[in-house]
Amino acid sequence: MKKDGKQKILDAAFLLFSDRGFDAVSIRDIADQAGLSNPALYQHFKSKLELGEALYLSCYQDQNDELNRRLKPEMSPLEKLDTLIDVAVFLHKRTPSPLLYLEKMQGQFGLKARETFAEEALTRRMRHWLLEGQKQKLIRDDVPVSMLAGLVIGQITMWAIQSDLKLAPKNQAAAHMKRLTRSAISL
Repeated sequence: MKKDGKQKILDAAFLLFSDRGFDAVSIRDIADQAGLSNPALYQHFKSKLELGEALYLSCYQDQNDELNRRLKPEMSPLEKLDTLIDVAVFLHKRTPSPLLYLEKMQGQFGLKARETFAEEALTRRMRHWLLEGQKQKLIRDDVPVSMLAGLVIGQITMWAIQSDLKLAPKNQAAAHMKRLTRSAISL
């Protein structure tokens, strides 16, 4: 299947942002990598910022799609958190940079993702799971939900960064993180 111009641009930007970082990449770099001219790139995106946001939302959508494929209505809140960890590890093993791109660019584009995905936004979903777990007496209630969510996301993020640097193993990562998460947040 032949990629359209927009997808070529997103793929090129992803490679370059992952390699050099958002600020070190120019529109010209992205157009060259995509095999397009600057005017062709500007037909799809008005600016590098708009392109970066589109890429962020695309990575976020991929994460949500994979999570939605795996979540089942009958799962407990702890099982849903386990599934989130499984998805993060799966996606990072498949292509490390999307998870890291989401983390690095959250300050820039995270609010837009929360607005775009509304109730499907990861932070809202986690908050709901944690609150539900507290109601069911599965999850500790002596720590604010925001801190519990930060513990889970922080652990995943730190593992992804260290894994990318070859400092943390990918093998059994999900099992270790799930065990650590449950020991930290469960009653």
